[in-house]
Amino acid sequence: MLAHHLAQAGSIERAIDYLRKAGQRSIERSANVEAIGHLTGALDLLQSLADSPERRQVGLRLRVLLAQAMIASHGYAAPSTRRILLQAKELIDESTCGSQKFAILFAIWGCHHVAGDVAKQRDVALQFLAEAERSDDTAMRCVAHRILGTTDVMMGEFTDGLHHLKQARALYDPECHADYRHQYSQDIGVTASCYLSWALWHRGHFDQASETATEAMKLAEKLSHPQTLVYTICHAGVMNLFRRRCADTQSYASRVISICEENGLSSHWASWGRILDGWTLICGGDAHRGTEAIREALAGWQKAGVRLRVPMFLILQADGHLKAGRDEAALQAIEQALAIGEDTGERWALAEVLRTKAGILLSTGRAQSDEIEAILLHSLEIARRQQALCWELRTSCDLARLWQGQGRNREALKLLQSVYDQFTEGFDAADLKDAKALLRCLRHEVSRKPSERASTRAA
Repeated sequence: MLAHHLAQAGSIERAIDYLRKAGQRSIERSANVEAIGHLTGALDLLQSLADSPERRQVGLRLRVLLAQAMIASHGYAAPSTRRILLQAKELIDESTCGSQKFAILFAIWGCHHVAGDVAKQRDVALQFLAEAERSDDTAMRCVAHRILGTTDVMMGEFTDGLHHLKQARALYDPECHADYRHQYSQDIGVTASCYLSWALWHRGHFDQASETATEAMKLAEKLSHPQTLVYTICHAGVMNLFRRRCADTQSYASRVISICEENGLSSHWASWGRILDGWTLICGGDAHRGTEAIREALAGWQKAGVRLRVPMFLILQADGHLKAGRDEAALQAIEQALAIGEDTGERWALAEVLRTKAGILLSTGRAQSDEIEAILLHSLEIARRQQALCWELRTSCDLARLWQGQGRNREALKLLQSVYDQFTEGFDAADLKDAKALLRCLRHEVSRKPSERASTRAA
């Protein structure tokens, strides 16, 4: 109201400042649509002032705030968000303060991140880290290691990702860094922990991964910040995919959708929730409805310009198609996952995509065993190169079963035992339990007399 009356009285500079303050307070209350209105109004008023260095700096400040609100409400990939960020970037000069530079760099990294452009997001992450190290700002170094670690994980470079994400969490101070959640969309420590849990899981540290995910959720619950909470629940839901746990995922999915509706958050978060919901339906035996739910949610995800994580979501869709008896659709989904990963450079789930393809070909009888073996060996090679022990274990189990069916029990036992022996924790995880049962079976087969094995195969 003050801004309106000041503008009517011709005091434009003061009106702009009051609209800026109103916009900032709205962002802090997660009233992002309201914030967009205030800040857009301020920019409209700014156009009536003569061009000057001061006007450009005010314009930059307003656009940084407006980008924060747009990211929350429309998402990073929205054309309006990108337009404001590019305008802000054009206004950066030598007089621009460090906090604004960091805010813009982070948002541009976020645009590349959700668009699935791994190469560009890595360049921006490295630029952010260089700026952060020059400034010797602990919070910004925390953010830098967080986004670089996240980028490494998406590229399938899990060891490097683990290194950076551990540094980010070590630098995080929940009290001193509390206000940064408004500037960087979510709490910077919680986001680091979410991806740290993923990196730990891929490297085979199953217990540590679960503990880290639990800690992230507990902290997110305390913060009363909807964007941080929905972010954490979504990433915890994917941890349940890794752990093959359906039980908690239904409530996660419902909660994500509810938070988005209550707070006007970007639609891609709600789409993620619906994808998780579809997966729980498939796990519960309703493959037709679950696959359709994933298909619709994934269409919404991609319509918003988001390509991030699409290969993993397509694995879920392919699994649903297969269980619903739609073999061709299952293979098409997997081929699409491979093509998108190749295009974007998002390779963290590549070994699992290939393993899934081999499983579909095997179960539908669409390929010879030597072709299926070649795909599994390729998956195994990628998992080893990435040091993704979780995917290496799954692929080794599938390959061991294939060899077991061919009577190659010693080879199967040697392969699977070598992978299983690398684990030092998480032995109650479903994947390790399956591997242990298969090892027991293979040992029994190997210990039997040749005549016994021959009679069993003949029977």
